[in-house]
This record gives sequence, C-alpha cells and structure tokens, in this order.
Amino acid sequence: MTSVPSFSSKENDVLFSWFIVCCGVVGAINLAKIAPSMGRLIEHMNISLSTSGFIGAIFSTLTLSTGIIGGILIAKYGPRKAMLFGLLISLVGNIIPIIRPNLSILMIGRILEGYGFLLINLAAPVLLNLHTQGNIRGRVMGIWGSFMPAGNAVIILIAPIIYLVSDWQLLWTFSAIYTAIILFFGGKIIPNDPEHFKNQIIGKTSFLIKQTIGRWSIIITGTTFACHSLIFLGTMQFLPYYFEIIAGYTETISFLITVLFCLSSFVGHLFCGYLLQKGYSPEQLIGCAFLIAGCFVSFFFGVFDNFITSSELPWVKLAAIIAVAFFMGLTPPSIFYLISFIAPPSRLTPINYGYMSQIQALGIFVGPFLFGWLVDVSGSWSAIGSTTIFISICGCLCGIFSTKIILRKSIN
Repeated sequence: MTSVPSFSSKENDVLFSWFIVCCGVVGAINLAKIAPSMGRLIEHMNISLSTSGFIGAIFSTLTLSTGIIGGILIAKYGPRKAMLFGLLISLVGNIIPIIRPNLSILMIGRILEGYGFLLINLAAPVLLNLHTQGNIRGRVMGIWGSFMPAGNAVIILIAPIIYLVSDWQLLWTFSAIYTAIILFFGGKIIPNDPEHFKNQIIGKTSFLIKQTIGRWSIIITGTTFACHSLIFLGTMQFLPYYFEIIAGYTETISFLITVLFCLSSFVGHLFCGYLLQKGYSPEQLIGCAFLIAGCFVSFFFGVFDNFITSSELPWVKLAAIIAVAFFMGLTPPSIFYLISFIAPPSRLTPINYGYMSQIQALGIFVGPFLFGWLVDVSGSWSAIGSTTIFISICGCLCGIFSTKIILRKSIN
C-alpha cells in the first residue's frame, strides 16, 4: 500500500496547495481548449456555429444543473476519491475523441470532462480545508483560486504552437498527457480522508438538499461569485475579437494581450491570498475588486472615451484591462475563504461548495451571451460598460452582506 505523506508544516501546506492547483489546471485546460479550437472543429466535423457553442457550454450547464449533487457525492465518498475519479474521467474524456474523432464521441468526451471538472473543482477546496493549517488558510485559498487563470494562460500559449504543426487532436493529446501525469502523482500525494471526516453521518440526500438550498449565506455568496464570473468571463471572451477587429491590432498582439490578462489575474489571486493572510477582510477585498474592476471595464468598453485623447486611448485601455484582471483576481480567493467559515471542515462542506458553484454557473453561462447580446441590440460596445457598472454594484453589495453574515455566525 502506498504511503501517504503528512502535510503538517506551513511549507508542505503551500506545496500541497500548488499540487491541488495543478489538479485544477486539468479542468481549466479542458474548459479553455474549445475557444482556440472552435474554427477547426467546425471545419473538421462540418457543424453549425450553434452546435459548436453548445460544445463549449456543456461545462457550465453541467455545473448549473448538478452542482449540489456533486457536492453530495463528495460528502458521501470523500474528497480524495472524488478528486482522483474526477481526474480519471477527465482523462477518458480527452482520450476517446482522439481515438474516434466524430461529433457524438466528442460530445460524450465533453460531458465526461465536464463532470471531471465539477468533481475536481468541488473536491479541491475541501481537501485544502482538511489538510492545511487554519492560520494560513487565506494564503492557501489564494493559491487555489489561481488555477483558472493559470489553465487559461497555458492553453492560450500552447494552442497556437500546436496548431502550427497539427490539428485539434494534438491539443487533446497534450491535455490527456498532462492529466495522466497529475492523476499518477495524485494517487501518491493526496492524503487519505481523516477518520473524523469519514465517520460523520450526513443523512439522506433529500434532507441534505432541503437543508442546503435555504441557506442565505451560501445563496448570497454564490450570487457574488456569479457576478464575478459574469464580468470576468464575459470580458475575456471578447478580448481577442475586440483588440483585433475593433482596435485594429494584429492577431498575435491580440493573443499576447489575452495572455497578459490571464497572468494579471493569476497575480491578483496570489496577492489576495497574501492580503487575507495579513488580516484584510474578504469584505474589503471583494468590495474593492468589484468597484475598481467595474469602473475599468466600463472605461475599456468606451463609456469614458471622450475624456481621453485619441493618441493615449489604446495604451490607457490596455492598462485598464490588465487592471481589471488583477482586481477581479481578488474575488475568488476571498469567496473560498468565506465558505470555509460557514461550517467547520466536515462532510457537509462539499455540499456548500456544490450549491455555491451551481449559483456561480449562472454567471459563467450568462456572461458571454449577455455581452454579445448587448452589443448586437445597442450597436455599441459601451452598453457592456454601462451594464457592468450595475453588475459590479450588485456584486459589491452581495459580497459585503455575505461577509457580515458568515463572519458574524462564525464568531457566535
């Protein structure tokens, strides 16, 4: 039987956190790899634009419909098994379209990858809560939250190189190899679930669902996360198009700007972990993130163009969008940190994460569609900026309110 290391020191806790980020990157790569592959999939499989859009939307629809069920499964079988199983079905989801490259098999593969992403995303924060020390929880959650921008950056950098020499199957092969490596080491590194966790009685599924869906602390926190995802993913979805078609940059420059956007978000996540560790309140960080990012998104999409000279505008807009990514990076670690206070680490914790993810998925699903619809209807990109101000205010208020509710209950 494989011996499992014990993560007790702060240094080992941080290393363990980075490995969990590597697990999260598996899901992030699977989510992000569709965007640069869309044109090739349409051509290779002779599918419509709407069908290709559905291929990309499977991830958010699965989380939207089954988030709380995924949390219950993790509660019943444990986060270690859930993480390893999530990695395994992600691997299978990558491999089968390579062997049989047709639309039906690709869709089955995407469903498997989607469920894998859900299990990884829900199991990871539970593992971090169980196997890291509470006094560095803020730093740990900051590290964990960086998995999404890290995965996006990997795909944005790797995909163009792969497509210079091959087709979409090679990108899926890259993802499969990376997943297989993480799965192999995951079996050796991820500790067994503690006995106190495994011995807890959680009750019937219907009772758990009824008990969870009425918790206002999770509903408001999930709404905060949905507002974040709507703004962040909606903005990122249109960045390459905006810089290339509207601003007139080359495809390469537009690509590099998107990479900078992801890297800036990555740094923001880590900086948030540092600030939480130093004692800053999630309320302060979430409020700051929404208000500043909301203003910068509005400026980027033309709400305040009349106040800047035309020669300065491109550079100021570039700085604004990099700032958006950085400040939006303050939100996810703060939210994961908050959720850990709703209840002590227990078998109910993943159900809380599942329900929150289910609400968050609304923002993932709506964001890109809403931004595109606003431009189509109004004929102006500034409509995105005006709407973002309203969403930012809602996210800010929900974040402040949820922080006060959760931290007050944890103190009592």
